[in-house]
Amino acid sequence: MRYAHEMSITLEQARTLDAVARHGTYALAATVLKKGHTSIVYALRTLEEQTGVALLDRTGYRTTLTGAGRRVLERCRKLLEAEAEVESLCRDLRGGYEPSLRIVCDGIFPLEPIVAVVAELLGQRAPTKLEVFAEFLGGVEDTFRRIEADLMISVLTPQGLELAAIDLPPLRAHLVAHRDHPLARGRKRHQLNELAAHVFLTIRGSDPRLRLSTSVLDHQSTVHLNDFISKKAGIMSGVGFGWMPRALVEKELERGTLREIRWEGESTHDFHPRLYHRGEGRLGRMGRLFVKKLVDR
Repeated sequence: MRYAHEMSITLEQARTLDAVARHGTYALAATVLKKGHTSIVYALRTLEEQTGVALLDRTGYRTTLTGAGRRVLERCRKLLEAEAEVESLCRDLRGGYEPSLRIVCDGIFPLEPIVAVVAELLGQRAPTKLEVFAEFLGGVEDTFRRIEADLMISVLTPQGLELAAIDLPPLRAHLVAHRDHPLARGRKRHQLNELAAHVFLTIRGSDPRLRLSTSVLDHQSTVHLNDFISKKAGIMSGVGFGWMPRALVEKELERGTLREIRWEGESTHDFHPRLYHRGEGRLGRMGRLFVKKLVDR
């Protein structure tokens, strides 16, 4: 049998081998595939020549697959499955689903509703590739621009971008310290200079646009952290104080492990996150579904 060093097995050959294996005869395979008998014979003969493997046993009353033929058939069926997946993908894309959807969110926004919506959308088996990136403050806008994302959840108003915006529920933050920290002990209302003398824990990328009451402080020592989990751990250890979203410290506040700092400024701050996108005409089917489900939660 002639063997070609460069194989180029076609879907037509894979389909023919599969049909013969399923229906048992060339005649039935030809009927199912709506091909002539000679087309079936030619497809299988060229497949054997290209692979250099005897795929069919023609010595008996009926043509059957050899052991090698059964193994090749397994791989041919994978080719046919891949073809079906590609056809399904293209069908869905023609139906308005975008190839990918990139979402950038501020880390202060609770991750649970975003993950829940993403999981729900994935359950629909849509072809869109979903990616979620968590950043903080000015880093949200920077990442949105850099990766050309489709959606952005930010507590800061983007600069120099014309985007549609949807208001999301406000997020309350508390200025807190561990109960054993000097700023949390007693009922005394602390002065500005007293707060400035202690270690202030903050998230990298803090922005004056936040208008936090502590922005007026000239901190003697500031620790910049990467996320609120690290920040919470630092506050719980008693090394410093800082702003924490209520969702992350609610239990500790109720138990008294963490206490809101009493001082001459405000100890609570409401963030107003908004969901930004490039406009209805720029969102595909998955983007519109994400927006609707997140807003409706």
